Amino acid sequence: MGAGHRPRTQTDDGRLCEGGAKHRIDLLYLDGELAALIEMIPAADYFLIENVAVAPALQGRGFGRKLLSHAEQIAASLGYDEIKLYTNKLFAENVQLYGTLGYRVDREEAFKDGVVVHMSKRCRPGTTDANSIGTVAEIQTEALPPDHPRCRAAQ
Repeated sequence: MGAGHRPRTQTDDGRLCEGGAKHRIDLLYLDGELAALIEMIPAADYFLIENVAVAPALQGRGFGRKLLSHAEQIAASLGYDEIKLYTNKLFAENVQLYGTLGYRVDREEAFKDGVVVHMSKRCRPGTTDANSIGTVAEIQTEALPPDHPRCRAAQ
């Protein structure tokens, strides 16, 4: 998460291909322009945030927080008690941000030449406020069909 690279399913024109039946990718638009995205995966016992990405020019404006809150609301509405995410330990600012938002470190895991930090948070209906950002932003679920030529090329 937050690694600064494009999701593997993103096409050259910035649209997204379906991540599969288990993935949900929600896009945040600001004034009609794609500003950020969040990819979520419902698991058996928890809701996973797989990826959060904010356009570099728009970072620091609260869009990542808004999408995390959005994911927490979705998880709670689907009846999940727990939401999980992970990040690279080198992204200390991410670990700190998630901590301030109520996520706790569950474990650290060596991976290739780094360390993955696994974090989680209890989620309950009505405990998040995705509308707290004072800007005009719209979140949409949007995807291209998997047989779209751009999706085949992105795989």
